[in-house]
Amino acid sequence: MYDLIVIGDDLASHVAAAYAGHNGLSTLLIAESGLGGLQLIGDFVFNIDPAPLTGLGPGEAGGRLLAEMDIALPENFTSSLECAFQIILPEHRIDFYNNAESLLAELVREFPDLEGGIREYYGMAQDAAAVFQDWLAGHPQLQPQSLREYGAYLKIFPHIFRYKFGAARFDKLLSNHAALEKAWEALQALVGFNHDDLFSFASAYQYCAPLRGVSCFTQGKQFLFNALIEKLERHQGLYLSRHPITAITHGREIEVDLRTPDQAAMRMSGRRLIISTKSDKLGLLRGKHKYLNFSDRRRPAKVLYYPFTIFLGVAQKGLPQETARHIAVVPDLARDLYDDNLIILETGFPEVERRIDRAALPVTATVYLPDRADQWTPEALTKQAGAVLERLEGFLPFLKENTELADIDASVALSLEYRKVLSPRYSVRNAFFTSFAAKSHRTRFDNVFLTGTSLLTDAGFDAELISGRTAALQVIEKRT
Repeated sequence: MYDLIVIGDDLASHVAAAYAGHNGLSTLLIAESGLGGLQLIGDFVFNIDPAPLTGLGPGEAGGRLLAEMDIALPENFTSSLECAFQIILPEHRIDFYNNAESLLAELVREFPDLEGGIREYYGMAQDAAAVFQDWLAGHPQLQPQSLREYGAYLKIFPHIFRYKFGAARFDKLLSNHAALEKAWEALQALVGFNHDDLFSFASAYQYCAPLRGVSCFTQGKQFLFNALIEKLERHQGLYLSRHPITAITHGREIEVDLRTPDQAAMRMSGRRLIISTKSDKLGLLRGKHKYLNFSDRRRPAKVLYYPFTIFLGVAQKGLPQETARHIAVVPDLARDLYDDNLIILETGFPEVERRIDRAALPVTATVYLPDRADQWTPEALTKQAGAVLERLEGFLPFLKENTELADIDASVALSLEYRKVLSPRYSVRNAFFTSFAAKSHRTRFDNVFLTGTSLLTDAGFDAELISGRTAALQVIEKRT
């Protein structure tokens, strides 16, 4: 019998399991897709997720968490890329630097008539981001959990009001300038998971991601998966992959029925359970109940778009000079961003064994597709891949002739398999009193907890790490 069973393929589930094991709980992690090892296509190693890695720098939430678990980042770890993102629009290319003055100078260069409004907004956003970061550090669930915490929340409310008022002014400015408005929407698509909330208080934290630091290292998110699995197993935890779950029985103890890769039946038992909100096994746990907790009933997290990624190997000479690691391409200023009008590129590390003039590197091209069955058939995705590559040629004219790898079949298969892993774009209403979109990790069952980005969309990528730790802490507190 395990102290804790964790069910989920996403990063938050791996964090929850590794953190619980690190703190002395006998832990079983069931990740049906199985993410250990390298994501290798041809001769190229890919990061599996287009979301920029934030919050891993010294003193930030993710960095502190990894340090607490004695997980060392690779030697080539960069905590803050000088140019975090590039956003490419018709007639504009904006570099989002990690230095405030350089970033503002870049925006003013592209939009000189809007200098006053841009500087006013970013000055206000940096102040709001600092307040939000302090609040998040002390209240990882964001929503106040007691009368004392509500009292603390009232102290930051003037900052929230001030930011919302200023953001409304900036929104008016954007509505009169299509290019800058699309740039801001693209920035939100890069760093935010709540599609509906461009100017919540938490958006300041996300829009200041370049200034807080966007990290970079070999394998990206895949390195974190592998390190967390290793940490779990080092503490005598068990990691099971490719074991489909057939039933979950809830009672004083949790029983999970599985099938092994050779189709043998097996049953695992645990005192408590953490399950990811991305897991398709939530239905087995709900039973006759439609909702697992009150916040899910009042403010459900609805998935709007999933990422579809094409994996490419591209000769370095086929990309523009000074290419950022993350690039958001918006072909049309008049169309909605999610109407086939956004491509997110991520460039990887060049192959070290080739000469610089022959170097090639992994490149991913990601689009967000509606959560509709007809959009996610292999045939529809193959057609979509061709359309994406065609649209890219307008912005990267030398891409096609310098593409060494374009495995569309593998891209389709991986994107379908990893829907339970990658972070989609959600629609989550903010809580009425606090204006945070955060949702509860608790459920109607005393020994079952939730984890996943949908619980903390306000925090962007940081939510994966924070929500995993928070769920594990609630189990640890129950034990003590």
